[in-house]
Amino acid sequence: MIDSVKLRRDTAADFFSHYEYLCALQDSVPLPSVRACLREGVLDFNADRLRIVDWAPLLSTLKINKDLPLVSIKSFFQPWLGETGL
Repeated sequence: MIDSVKLRRDTAADFFSHYEYLCALQDSVPLPSVRACLREGVLDFNADRLRIVDWAPLLSTLKINKDLPLVSIKSFFQPWLGETGL
């Protein structure tokens, strides 16, 4: 079996290991906010604090992961008062 396929299959059950691996592939650092709640078995973070480049490894890991019973993504963005949308 190809080593990269075996690695992906083995780490698919462990969210943080796979997330860390995908971050390393794109030369980025795993986010502390993602790591913070994983001890409790949940993923809970504020989406407003993520940059565009942070989403790719996170979403790819969520796509194949079978380990997390709860995923909570929050946003506190509120449009400014008086914004017309025109």
